[in-house]
Amino acid sequence: MNVSGTARLNAPREQVFRAICDPRVLMEIIPGCDAIEQVSPTEYRGVITLRLPGVVGAYRTDVRLVDAVAPERSGMEGRLEGSMGSIAGRADFVLGDAPGSASGTVIDYTGSGVIQGPLARLDSRFAERLAESLISQGLRALNLRLAREAAQSPSPGGLRPTTEVSE
Repeated sequence: MNVSGTARLNAPREQVFRAICDPRVLMEIIPGCDAIEQVSPTEYRGVITLRLPGVVGAYRTDVRLVDAVAPERSGMEGRLEGSMGSIAGRADFVLGDAPGSASGTVIDYTGSGVIQGPLARLDSRFAERLAESLISQGLRALNLRLAREAAQSPSPGGLRPTTEVSE
């Protein structure tokens, strides 16, 4: 299974990078995330419940940040495991300044995974579309959260910035 894409987030790279590495933010933005804990500066453990055709169930997950260069890029290696099988893989993301925006970020991501067990019976295109859908949902949730943070933080002079959320 392979996925890749690009999204625009309406916040500076530094803020986006911090959010991606914050377990409280991850709990809020990962679809179906029931629990997450940071077990070391670069490792996370959690439980994700998926309620989608062919993949219903709770899955334990372990993720480790690798090759991180804040606020530019990072890789994530991990494993998702449950009664329906497992997925082991790696994802990489690169954060860049959005063209024409003083505070926007473009995130480019790629990922690959190996599916085992009953999950492996899923059509590979279906699995990739499912992964892309979950990533899109997570990035939309991240963008909304970043917009809320910007609206709650007064800017110099007491004015609050306006933030458009692009989907």
